[in-house]
Amino acid sequence: MLLPSEIRLVIYHILLDDKNNKIFEIRNEDPEVYRRSSARSRTSYRVLGRDLVRQSRPTTYHLVTDSNMSTSIIGVNRKIYEETSHLLYGCHTFSFGRDVEAIVPFFKDLTKQTKPLIHEISLVKQGSVYSRDYDRCEWTNVCEFLNSDMQLGSLKLVVEGGRPSLGWDGLPEYTRADFKTLSSVRYEALEWVWELLSIKGLRNVEVSSEIHHCPPSHSNAMEFFAAFSASIEKGFAEFLRSELLAQV
Repeated sequence: MLLPSEIRLVIYHILLDDKNNKIFEIRNEDPEVYRRSSARSRTSYRVLGRDLVRQSRPTTYHLVTDSNMSTSIIGVNRKIYEETSHLLYGCHTFSFGRDVEAIVPFFKDLTKQTKPLIHEISLVKQGSVYSRDYDRCEWTNVCEFLNSDMQLGSLKLVVEGGRPSLGWDGLPEYTRADFKTLSSVRYEALEWVWELLSIKGLRNVEVSSEIHHCPPSHSNAMEFFAAFSASIEKGFAEFLRSELLAQV
């Protein structure tokens, strides 16, 4: 602690080497790996397998981004903790992909002083026709937690969509005004959106799509999903930004 602050900063950057990765990818640990591990300092939770069996198994979260960080420096004393926390938490985007189950346990394990340093998160929202009750429950828990316990400034949201074999020709493309109308009647297929809108204080919202093949539109639900998918990066993104950023 007798070293000048600029020298300490150089040391911190060496010990907390992120290898120029400004996005930290947090994912569920393989339940088999978790079962065999003995040191368990992180909060555990249960996940359902994404296969047909859908068996529930305990696991925890872990960092999958390539880095060379000696995080033990953070716990040396309170002063070093304060000086290093911003480098570790305030200068990175925390991305959870589809593993939304990891979001609440990860943030709950942070200290009260560290949570406000998290500025930006990124996640993938499963398409409504692919998700099940468990996924919907996890999404609800995440939105409630981000609203009540976090102070996020930026959200990067990737929304999963589908495109039929014949494409989106002949399907309507929903505008911002259309989504505004759907929000007034609380259209059930978009319940996850209304939950997302509860998050307050965002200053930046980025929306992109991840499109997969989906079955032909032989039902109203599938037809809506396909049309919604065609609108994700246009009308839906405009609607989401207008609603979330208006709450700042």
